[in-house]
Amino acid sequence: MRFVKHLGWLVLFTACRDPRPAPNAQPTASAQASASPANGGRGASSTAEQRRDSAAISAEFLASRDVQVRRDAARALARIADARAAELLLLALADEDPEVNTWAAYGLGYACRGRELKTVRALVARAASLPSDERRASRLAGRGEAIADALGRCASSEAESTLRAWLHGPLPRAEAAALALGRLAVQGGKLDDLTLVALLDAADRPRDPLHNALFPLTRLAALNASSAERTRALALRSIAARAPSLEFALRALGRTGDGGYDALGTLAAQHELEPRLRAEALHELGTSGSSGQKALWAVFDSGLRSLPDDATLLSEDFGPISALIDALSTPIYGSLAQLQALAALTIAEADSATLKRRKVHLRCTAAALLAGSNYQSPRLLACDPAPDSRERALAGLRVLAREKLRGARKKAFLAATRADDSLLREAALDRLAEHPELGETYAVLADALGSKALGVVASAAHLLASYPERSARTLDESGDARSAPRPDESVIQALQGAFTTASARHSIEVQCLLLDALGALQILSLKDHANAACLSDNPSLREHAQKALRLLGEQARRCDSFEPAAPGAAIATSTSRTQLSLETDAGPLTIRFDPTFAPVAVARVLALAERGFYDGMLVHRVVPGFVAQFGDPGGDGYGGDDQPPLRCETSPIAFERGSVGVALSGRDTGSSQLFVTLGRYPHLDGEYSWLGEAGPGWERVAPGDRILHARISSVP
Repeated sequence: MRFVKHLGWLVLFTACRDPRPAPNAQPTASAQASASPANGGRGASSTAEQRRDSAAISAEFLASRDVQVRRDAARALARIADARAAELLLLALADEDPEVNTWAAYGLGYACRGRELKTVRALVARAASLPSDERRASRLAGRGEAIADALGRCASSEAESTLRAWLHGPLPRAEAAALALGRLAVQGGKLDDLTLVALLDAADRPRDPLHNALFPLTRLAALNASSAERTRALALRSIAARAPSLEFALRALGRTGDGGYDALGTLAAQHELEPRLRAEALHELGTSGSSGQKALWAVFDSGLRSLPDDATLLSEDFGPISALIDALSTPIYGSLAQLQALAALTIAEADSATLKRRKVHLRCTAAALLAGSNYQSPRLLACDPAPDSRERALAGLRVLAREKLRGARKKAFLAATRADDSLLREAALDRLAEHPELGETYAVLADALGSKALGVVASAAHLLASYPERSARTLDESGDARSAPRPDESVIQALQGAFTTASARHSIEVQCLLLDALGALQILSLKDHANAACLSDNPSLREHAQKALRLLGEQARRCDSFEPAAPGAAIATSTSRTQLSLETDAGPLTIRFDPTFAPVAVARVLALAERGFYDGMLVHRVVPGFVAQFGDPGGDGYGGDDQPPLRCETSPIAFERGSVGVALSGRDTGSSQLFVTLGRYPHLDGEYSWLGEAGPGWERVAPGDRILHARISSVP
């Protein structure tokens, strides 16, 4: 499961957030009877949370003398976060227990949309009654932090002005307000000029500068000229001083234009800087389009004057090296000789499989740059000595796609769209958008929708949703171009089968993409799939079903209500701290699970590990400096263990470097995939289920590294 495959690696906000809080029905008599502290409040709250049934939690839970009953009720309501839950959470916000308050504020932030004024005023009033120097007592955010974050989620002008004022207050509240303004920047897409000035002032003050003040700027696409100049100066000063705000300062440079790109290039070439930070600098340049390419090639020339040795390739220094090579694009502004040397990097018989894999990646990436548009370049064909090489095929595909698909080039490309290797096939499908000249696209997509590989189906569905005209037959039998009024029948039939397969495998992500395609193509004959999804208890399915149904003509259709399923068998939970020891071909790695906040997800992962699910699995995704991800048997990010998806057990917890979470493609879509954070990224906080902490060594991991064996042990 990918964070968000087609929108870039930092766009992670589908997460566990449901944009439309759903009003559930009023409590039934049976629900009221079961939802009382006398009948086992804690168990009832947990069951209601998993069923997303706020009607099963009565106000009595929040009035219980047992503080743990009140905490569990507030936590369940915060994770349900529908309209009824929001009303009860307003009561919990006044509770005397700090943890109940924290959960209440967190849930109110999630449920804020459509009730901003009432929620913001309640949050601000509660904040006014809290001590200014209150500290958190556990891993959960403190009350002040949770209230500030909730204001950021509300993203109203009143919330922004309040948070801006808090920047001038006591330090803990000011730091929380800065982080919350980063949340608000994402929710609203911008910040007021007054807020930008206040943040820069807070970062620049001589005494007690705010460490988090530059974070909101990293969540904006760009800055105006005056803010950019000042931000660049502040960021460079923080980086030179190795200030606690170093990570945010580095990312902020990427928002400051050409001067920032030059500075990032200089930093990326400084080997005294931590490898993960160099990788971040390179990523910022890589996402800046053509503007960052000259700086990247300058880093290539200065940083790779000699070929990396084997020890370097097996260390965490491989992260920035691969980040640099992967970010480079044509035209070539750097040294041809150095690029040629990299493409000819020696692979020895004695090299380990891990070392060979990393060398092959560098060789093939360099060869693809040198090849230009010649997909039969001898250097490219020889970049991997293995007879059936995925890396070589993927590099060749990048070269193939650089020109229009005609003749032999077209034949080679079509072969990739039918490849047995699902990753190669997905990559070819993703490239189809660049080639409208390919008249057979409808047939390629129909074939792909029938694949057993979920990632192949997902890629086809995404293309159909983005380019619905590509579903039509645009060539007649004689090869002449013509227009078609509707999707080809083969595509319609293939979509029907794809829905059945994705549903049977409990793939919410693929079902959502298929619903997007159904709506974009306006296929009325498949409307039943959208109607069924509209009634689902899964919020991601309901959201995509509503969009599809409106495209199918039901402009007023809403899918924000559902009937919770009847309670079934007890759901397995974990209660003890456990360590997962992973023997990998990149060295030993560990994860320590703490089931306090996500007992169901931890139990699922441990059960999978116990039966050997993770043995032999690839680490399929690594973004140096950001995240490492594993848990998909197919290795493309779309698969899982084919069980019903996990409910999000999100919490107001900071995802620090080394945190472990459940990977998602929307709310309540988690399965077997886990991610380990390699840096501090506050926009992840509260958006993913937090499971525990990873041990050292994850910075050494690269895509394709394999988990040989996973072993469970107890933690004292």
